[in-house]
Amino acid sequence: MFFLPGWQWCAAVGALQVVLWLWLGLGVGPLVRQLRKLILLLSVIWLAYAFLGEDPEQDRWQTITLPLVGWHLDMNVTGAFEGLAMILRIATVVLASHVARAGDARALAAGLGRLGLPRSAALAIDAVLALLGDGGGRGGGGGRGGGGGRHRRGAEGEEPREGRVAGFWAGLKRLARGDVALIVERLDRQVARAEQHIASVEGDKKTSPPVARDIAVVAGMALTMLGIKALKLLPGIPFAPGHKGVVLIPLYIVAGLMTRSRAGATLTGFTMGVVAFLMGDGRYGIFEIAKHIAPGVLVDLLLPLMRGRDPAVQKKRGVLAWSLFGLVVALGRFATVTLIAFAVQPPSLVYALLLPGFIVHAVFGALSGMVTTPLVRAIADRERRTKT
Repeated sequence: MFFLPGWQWCAAVGALQVVLWLWLGLGVGPLVRQLRKLILLLSVIWLAYAFLGEDPEQDRWQTITLPLVGWHLDMNVTGAFEGLAMILRIATVVLASHVARAGDARALAAGLGRLGLPRSAALAIDAVLALLGDGGGRGGGGGRGGGGGRHRRGAEGEEPREGRVAGFWAGLKRLARGDVALIVERLDRQVARAEQHIASVEGDKKTSPPVARDIAVVAGMALTMLGIKALKLLPGIPFAPGHKGVVLIPLYIVAGLMTRSRAGATLTGFTMGVVAFLMGDGRYGIFEIAKHIAPGVLVDLLLPLMRGRDPAVQKKRGVLAWSLFGLVVALGRFATVTLIAFAVQPPSLVYALLLPGFIVHAVFGALSGMVTTPLVRAIADRERRTKT
């Protein structure tokens, strides 16, 4: 899509995705809802292209009059068509993402394996998809309903915004006091289920025990992340995107600590991202995978600094150290929109409009240190008891 020469080609391929969407029976209603989710971002990008100059040699300005109000605006016609091509590219990729995953999710994961996906990643993705499908995970993920349960509750069942904010802070304080048993117990249960699944499909012993353990940890971590709503630890805050990072970022860190691989957190993010994408998570289709991979990469790169030469040092790190660590990792949680912005290369004004979202993610990333500290200590104590 991003190599097509003009907006006409982009529109043609986008129309093809709409036809495929309808032919596969995905429905007109979901199509309209998906496009509605994109309208704010796409509008900002198009307006930036249409009303800001990019290249004086190519820009062609035309004065337009807004009906009813009678305002006169100078519009960059060249930029308007370029912006149209850019937003068509984004919308088409998002629609194609839904079309691509319309079939059997496990079949698509197997196809990725045949295209050269590392065996460990393929096994982790297959384990998560299989364990989600058997219903034993209890609340494994959001599914393809797009949050329909929330809409079905109606106004009477909706918790007041003030109550959810108060509940968020109450939950965070409880976790900060060390009440992380629910997370640890769920993680242990999911890792054990993943180990059993991998053992059942790896009868030929192609995978060594340490590698199989790492894959089980990655799969169990991804299952725990997908079920984070079912944990009911932190109520959702509808006006503060990124609040899940308070619990998700500590799980990336624990993934890096529990795996022998130097890329344990990255593999966890990749597994989580692919599975969440296959389940229809988020509004930006395949772009959403970056939101899950980027934090894992940052954790794997920076975790050796937190460990130091002595592995026991990590347990002694305080809230401030883990909060600073979480602040940096939170930048990765903001990767989806940033990646889209880099892909379409919009005028610099768009990057300024991304700043509020960046600040919100950074705040919740710093708050994650309050959860990381007791969680890392609980995992370290449990592993020490296991060895003794």
